[in-house]
Amino acid sequence: MVLCSECGQNQTENSNKICDMCLSATKKCRKCSIEKSIFDFQKNQKSISGRISRRGECNDCRKSKKPISQKGKSEYQKKNPSPQIGDIFICPICDTIFERQFVNDVVLDHNHKTGEVRGYICRMCNSGMGMMDDNPTILQRAINWLRGTLR
Repeated sequence: MVLCSECGQNQTENSNKICDMCLSATKKCRKCSIEKSIFDFQKNQKSISGRISRRGECNDCRKSKKPISQKGKSEYQKKNPSPQIGDIFICPICDTIFERQFVNDVVLDHNHKTGEVRGYICRMCNSGMGMMDDNPTILQRAINWLRGTLR
C-alpha cells in the first residue's frame, strides 16, 4: 500500500497510485459551471501539506487562454532577470515590499489573450486578477464596490 499521489492522505493499492476517493472526486468549473472530474482540471501547485490544488477552470475552458511564448519569456527574462530567493521585491500593483522566500511568491504575468509578457508581480495580485478573469470591466466594478459607488 502507498499513499495517494493526488491527496497524499489515503492509502491505495491501485497501480496508478490514486485512491478511490480522488478517482471519483469532481469539481465545478468557475467558467462553464459544469461539474467534471478533477482530472479535467490542470494541476496548479502543491500545498504545504503536499495536497495538489487544481485550477478553477477546466481544461476545455482554459484552451482559450494563450500561454506565455517561450521566446517572449526568455527575451523578457534576459532583459529583466527574475528576482531570486532572498531578494527584496516591490510589487508594481499593490506596492507591497517583501523578501522573496518561495519560488511562487513572485510570478511572471502575461496577457492571456495575446501571450505578451507584462512583468513580475506578486502571487496575490496575479491570483486576484486571474480570479476576475483579467477583465478590466470586472476589476473596475470591484473598485467601485470597494468605494461604495457601484450602482
